Amino acid sequence: MESNIHNYMEVLVNKRFFALEFHQIYTLDQIADMKCIALNQLPTLYIRYSLDMLAATSQKKLMQYDEMVAAAVENAEKMIVNDRRERKDDFDDIVIYRPKDRFELEDEEDPFSGTLNLD
Repeated sequence: MESNIHNYMEVLVNKRFFALEFHQIYTLDQIADMKCIALNQLPTLYIRYSLDMLAATSQKKLMQYDEMVAAAVENAEKMIVNDRRERKDDFDDIVIYRPKDRFELEDEEDPFSGTLNLD
């Protein structure tokens, strides 16, 4: 895969972590865990150039992405703060966090369901 292809949600999650100054609060291991947890709650949006993504996406959709990322990061932080691996109790009060509702795909975003002819 080309090196300039990346998941746009990673850009937004990194931006959110930087804005919340998590590097001042959490260890590198905790940050890595939170990023994985947050990204697993989000859809994957592969892009080549962020500028093209911004130009081709409506302001409403960009705001929706930001809201989704904020919710995913909040859920991830709660899971790390309540990390059962760090607690010494008997684990009776384990909390399961669920991602907030994902957005609906618009018509032009329907996943490809056809067949490819590679002759």
